[in-house]
Amino acid sequence: KYHTENCRYTNNNSTSIAAVITITKDKEGNTVFSPQLTTIKQDEEILIKNNDTVKHSFINGKNPKDPMAGKIFDSGEIPPKESAEYLADNADPGNYTFYTTTNPNVTGQLSILEK
Repeated sequence: KYHTENCRYTNNNSTSIAAVITITKDKEGNTVFSPQLTTIKQDEEILIKNNDTVKHSFINGKNPKDPMAGKIFDSGEIPPKESAEYLADNADPGNYTFYTTTNPNVTGQLSILEK
């Protein structure tokens, strides 16, 4: 179940995806978001693919203790080998750190530009 209305499971619709973020393992076997920095415009959609073998999430904030954590986007759990989408229709232009609850030390950055 997704926690914010603008995150949802993919349903292979015809919506145009502006960028893809993949949750995967690096050469050392550490979980990473790839790429680390993603840039989109307001009202564009990104696809978050979980290529790992465990559930992950895509949540704005530096970590779960961040008072803004999950206020802009929160995918909830994304099962292994599944995907979620985020439509950036509720975010002001700016840079947003995000993390996964499976390992809050794994972070990335989403840069949202004015449309």
